[in-house]
Amino acid sequence: MSVGTLLARGRRMAESLMTDTFRVVRHTGRTVTDPDTGLTTPATLTVYEGNGKLQTSGGVASDKVSATGETSNVGGNVAEWGLYLHVPIAVANLREKDVAECVSSSDPMLVGRRYRLVNLQSEKTHATARRWNVREIPEGA
Repeated sequence: MSVGTLLARGRRMAESLMTDTFRVVRHTGRTVTDPDTGLTTPATLTVYEGNGKLQTSGGVASDKVSATGETSNVGGNVAEWGLYLHVPIAVANLREKDVAECVSSSDPMLVGRRYRLVNLQSEKTHATARRWNVREIPEGA
């Protein structure tokens, strides 16, 4: 079986696990003013809406010693978790600082949560998905 055939199969398998729906927006640099309230908000452009998967990794296996000087944990171990958003390999137009919102999920705790794309993690020849390192945007921010 050829590498191309195996890669296509791997991509189909990876996408079959992307059962959540995400909307990814990009700030345009412009603002929009609500004519009724007068409130101004940043204008955004939707650059992707479709399947995706949120995943964490790390935790206990990635503990590192804190050297921040924070008095509550000086020299203690801080669990370090990686948070990733996986989208289909064909989604090649996303950029750092775009914002992804979970629109639907089988896990109701994910719906409505937002994540800032930090950097592309899956830069490799035989990638089966686009994997973005993300940071959650706190509610209300």
